Amino acid sequence: MEQITLQISDGSKMEAYASRPKTKSKMGIIIFQEAFGVNGHIKDMTKHFADEGYLAIAPELFHRTAPPGFTAGYDQFNSVMDHFTAI
Repeated sequence: MEQITLQISDGSKMEAYASRPKTKSKMGIIIFQEAFGVNGHIKDMTKHFADEGYLAIAPELFHRTAPPGFTAGYDQFNSVMDHFTAI
């Protein structure tokens, strides 16, 4: 499991969380975050898919409106609304 930085076509950068399978794979999957960011649950999902043989990546979709690594608790939906609607 690792944190990576993706270069976006507009010149900005996006952080992402990636999990690689133990053996080389030609298959990959994108795990889209919930409204609460790339939190522990989303990271666990990337690990799960890596354990199944997929390269799994979860990009931080709030990269333009929130600091890298931004997450919110499941009871804090109001705090993510601005980020969520900006997508």
